[in-house]
Amino acid sequence: MKKKLKVGLVGLIQLNYRGNKQEVYSRSIEGLKKLSNELGFDFCWRNDFVVTKKDAQEALKQMEDENVDLLLVQSTSFSSGYLIQTLGQAKSYLGLWAVPETTKSGPLPLNSFCNMNLNMSILDRYMPYLERDAKWFYGFPEDELFRRRFEVTIRALRSIKNIKDSNYALVGGRAPGFDNLFYDPRLLMSKFKVSVDEIEFGDLKKMFFEQDEKKVSLIEKEIRDRYKVTDPFAEGFLSKMARLVSAVRELSEKGNYDGLAISCWPRFRAELGMVPCSSYAYLSDEGKTTVCEGDIVSLLSMKMLEYIADYPAILMDLSSFDMSDNSIFLWHCGIGSRYYAKNNPVLERHFNPGPYTEDKGWLEMAPVSSMEFAQMPATIARIGNNLSEYFVLTGEFISDENKSDYDGSRGWLGKIRYFGEETNVLDLVNTLLVRKLEHHFPVVKGIWDNEVIEVMNWLELSPVRKVPYKDYYQNYKMI
Repeated sequence: MKKKLKVGLVGLIQLNYRGNKQEVYSRSIEGLKKLSNELGFDFCWRNDFVVTKKDAQEALKQMEDENVDLLLVQSTSFSSGYLIQTLGQAKSYLGLWAVPETTKSGPLPLNSFCNMNLNMSILDRYMPYLERDAKWFYGFPEDELFRRRFEVTIRALRSIKNIKDSNYALVGGRAPGFDNLFYDPRLLMSKFKVSVDEIEFGDLKKMFFEQDEKKVSLIEKEIRDRYKVTDPFAEGFLSKMARLVSAVRELSEKGNYDGLAISCWPRFRAELGMVPCSSYAYLSDEGKTTVCEGDIVSLLSMKMLEYIADYPAILMDLSSFDMSDNSIFLWHCGIGSRYYAKNNPVLERHFNPGPYTEDKGWLEMAPVSSMEFAQMPATIARIGNNLSEYFVLTGEFISDENKSDYDGSRGWLGKIRYFGEETNVLDLVNTLLVRKLEHHFPVVKGIWDNEVIEVMNWLELSPVRKVPYKDYYQNYKMI
């Protein structure tokens, strides 16, 4: 179950400012109540204004007792700089908020913006030892500027809250040879508060063979109701697909895992006589995010995107690019999702045969879930396996019959923007290669680059800066 974000509000004032401070504060409370229903967060507030140091201490205790995730400190009017020095010690994330003046002439009624400026500066210049930062907000909750900035923050902090204290399962380790997917579990815990249970492939294999036959038959019926089997060869593998879905469900429920990364080859082919691609797709579609090749950091990146977007994510490779229309080709063996498919995914054989046997040669394998991406906006974001950097790009999946169309799960992404800026595709692939980024690309529907960047700024990860293409060798250590 997703954890809801909790937002707290306190209002700072100075008594001698003449504006209608209570009206401003009440309007703000009512606006946030409405937004809490629309955006799905819990909301609490302090009824009395914060005027003195004692008030600030009481307000801080109230918000700490409420376990707020984001504390909004509204400069309802100008106030003493002593107050933020107390409230700035909150354990939660911090937002400083100013409102417009309520009159256009005569005595300045609130001087709210100036106070937010003062408080923001005090946090950094006077109290650097706290290492605290805050995001600023301006306007009333119904104003476009406030709402736009606030919604980005709600989605970003909700993602961070749900990522923290997650527990993932890594089954069978990394796929052989994919050593760029190595990560340090100690850093994963220290930076993201994410733990990983390492499970032997043999344990999953044992569960696979011990599944109840009636349960497997019911899942196979579910699969047939959801997918069209276009390749008669794949028919013979549906029972194994159902058995694997059942086993992973059981594993996930027993461990209460928030996601699973499973090494998909070569042992599934060699020991179970199948490929697991469509099972992973099926599980991910029902909310049990399951990634291939034992890629824990892609799983982390996908969960981040899912919590931001409220939508399932999918994991792809970047397999080609086209300079003529500035697009990239995203592909994977067969983890097609009904949430992304132009038409419903279909079950068919894997494009790549194996393993090799002396008597039968290269063996055909199935099933995979194949699809073409529907036209839609999308965001790609990945945390680096060094757990210190990230990148984000956005674009739109396009439909063009003249472009290549391979077997598997695939689509061309155009209108590419890297960190919100229009990008030449040659600069993009040059950046990915020169910066040595990992070859897996988590994708989610919608444009969410602002939210991704805010998540990473709070977590203090560095952006992977673009490296414009040059004909000469570019040494990334010198850039």
